[in-house]
Amino acid sequence: MQMMRSVPSHLTLSCALLRCNDWVAEVRAAAQDCVMSLLGQCAVQHVLAAWPVAVRLRHSQRVDRAWLEGTLFAWLSSPSSRIVLEGLLGHPDARTRLMAYAVALHSHPDRAALRVRAILDSDPHISHLALADLLHHGEPADVEAKCALALSAPASGVRSAALRALVEREVAGLDAHIETAAFDRSRGVRRLAMWLLQQRQATPAIALWRDELKHRRRARWREALEALADHAEAEDMPALRALLPQVSARHQRNCLRGWVRAEGGARLALLREALEKPGRTVNALLASATVLWAAELDPPRLLAFCHDGPSPVAQAGLLGQLTRLPLWQHLDLLLDAVPQREDERAWHLRLVHGWLRVSGQYSPLGAARRQALLSRLEEGRHSLPQNVAAQVRAAVHHA
Repeated sequence: MQMMRSVPSHLTLSCALLRCNDWVAEVRAAAQDCVMSLLGQCAVQHVLAAWPVAVRLRHSQRVDRAWLEGTLFAWLSSPSSRIVLEGLLGHPDARTRLMAYAVALHSHPDRAALRVRAILDSDPHISHLALADLLHHGEPADVEAKCALALSAPASGVRSAALRALVEREVAGLDAHIETAAFDRSRGVRRLAMWLLQQRQATPAIALWRDELKHRRRARWREALEALADHAEAEDMPALRALLPQVSARHQRNCLRGWVRAEGGARLALLREALEKPGRTVNALLASATVLWAAELDPPRLLAFCHDGPSPVAQAGLLGQLTRLPLWQHLDLLLDAVPQREDERAWHLRLVHGWLRVSGQYSPLGAARRQALLSRLEEGRHSLPQNVAAQVRAAVHHA
């Protein structure tokens, strides 16, 4: 430790800080003295580089808590260490910045400016810390001004808390703040604004979203579309369907999501549109609405899928969606289909092979239904080639 005192750098300071959590009490005491000595000698950039180690000591088991808070962090709050504290407020490590703001909010001479900087920080913990300090210790006029600023903070929780604070104080221009929040990028903030508009008997949020999608006065149609997708009603279906081919894939998913909500599920018309826009979100939507679209998918419509519009992407998507049907309902649909054209026969064969790929999965099959299926396959009451029918028969027999 004596040698480390004579070589001030971020490495020696970091090593001394680490030894403050040593197993041996004497080593910890010597390390503490060494840290305070090095802090008086190191250049500012060396202290900034080593300080994340000091922050992590708060979660260590053997460090002396009284020394850590009463000496080390007390040094940081002293006027002579102001330049170090200012540097830590811009540190790239979020936990280090959070600790620095916690100290600065109690010792910085320009607390108001510091709160503005902290509220707009990218780390939500820092933003929350600054907003809480503002609400507890700020002057009324400053609270109103800074809460209005906090409506644009990166953290959605801070934006929600700031909006609630403005509502509690009934500030001037509150309705405009709430309407703006109805177009927030966060679902939570939008829902809060929706509820507040309802409580104030103002224009409903859904009417604001519809108006924006129609007229685009606020240049926030993307947020309006995302919000409407969460709350769409039957009257929104035409607008969502018309918008679908005009927007990018991300916004197409919101159109489809709103369409599903407006219909209470996905019918065959939506299935055809959605399968052209593959992705996990779309697949999840269709999976949750299988009952509705499956009820409309009769054998003629199933066969027509190969020639009346859907692309290869949509055809592949349908193959995946059919596996969500109960196994034997899926097979009945294929056996009932009677292809007439060459492209329909190729498509039908592809569908049957798709069924065979999933036929090994467990699905209860009663004796009567098993016998009915086997009889149908043996008697040739289907349009399958003999070799394929034999594979299907074997799958039914072993189910």
